[in-house]
Amino acid sequence: MKIKSDQFKNAIILITFGVVLIWALENLNNLWTVLLVLLSIASPFMIGIAIAFVMNVPMRFFEKTILKRLRQNIKRPISYIITLFLFVFIIFITLFIVVPELYKSFQELVNRAPQAWNNFLNWFETTALIENEYIAKFIKDITIDWKDIEQKGINLLSARASDWLLSTFSIATSVLGTIISIVLGFVFSIYILLQKEKLISQVKRISIALFPRCIHRKLVYLADLTNKSFSSFLSGQLLEAIIIGTMFFIAMKIFNFPFALVISVLIAITSFIPIVGAFIGATVGTLLILVEDVQMGFWFLVMFLIIQQIEGNLIYPNVAGKTVGLPSIWVLVAITIGGSLFGILGIILFVPLGNILYTLIKEFVENRLRVKNVSKVDYDKY
Repeated sequence: MKIKSDQFKNAIILITFGVVLIWALENLNNLWTVLLVLLSIASPFMIGIAIAFVMNVPMRFFEKTILKRLRQNIKRPISYIITLFLFVFIIFITLFIVVPELYKSFQELVNRAPQAWNNFLNWFETTALIENEYIAKFIKDITIDWKDIEQKGINLLSARASDWLLSTFSIATSVLGTIISIVLGFVFSIYILLQKEKLISQVKRISIALFPRCIHRKLVYLADLTNKSFSSFLSGQLLEAIIIGTMFFIAMKIFNFPFALVISVLIAITSFIPIVGAFIGATVGTLLILVEDVQMGFWFLVMFLIIQQIEGNLIYPNVAGKTVGLPSIWVLVAITIGGSLFGILGIILFVPLGNILYTLIKEFVENRLRVKNVSKVDYDKY
């Protein structure tokens, strides 16, 4: 009877799943609309979880090091306040120092672009880089009509102005909704961070009540793996940002490069994007320095490559180790897929997500090989 009962139960589950799957395939547009509405409703909570997860990394560091001798009910709020001030300070530096300086520098770049191009040509002619007379003539004959470029830019802005005016209301509404979601998410993150042990205990109780023990253990393992992957990734990227930003600031001050603070902070911020981030910051920094001096722009690129090699091969591996145990080839795959789907956010998120998937597949393969009694020595026999 028990066997028949289990078979009947499995049949009901299978039929229900089939009906739901067929309905979903026939109503993909409606399903997508429902999902978007649900995501919009849940966005404050998702933002709160994201804020809490990011802030939890420095909070945990402060609790385990600086405040470890204090009682838990005292060090938790103190570590939260310190972390909050740290994040507010970073946001303040970015919004009120780096962004205005970048805006001012780009204005200078636009205004001084013709003169910078002439300086570049003069520098090129006075070096031994173009001894071939045909190459020299080709470079010299390059002419750029800056007035024409400016006029085309104005025409483009004028053509788009009507569209922008029509969408102003929708943009304002969207911005207001985003601000409300962020504020609600921030409030939600406070509750998560100050009572995270209690929340984890409650989630575990729900999991134990709903699922069999084997599934519960797998869910706990998956949650633990996700937490470790994202925490390791965030702490590793934060450490890399601090190291590379400090190295650039010191080197630029020693060699009297302009925009030392702005460029070093910019490179530190963009280095949160795996692999390509520091190069984005260096590209912007090179453009800013080229306005001041063409030769210094060239030497800045040389300095960037040297610092990248020192930081990547000597300092970072010894200080942080392999924070995310994902092979380089799969990191490239992760950032390519993530960047194609969700842009910069996808590049950042898909590295730890790729690590989770890689770990699960690796463990599955190893378990299957263990079941088949296949060792590394036996691989070539198959």
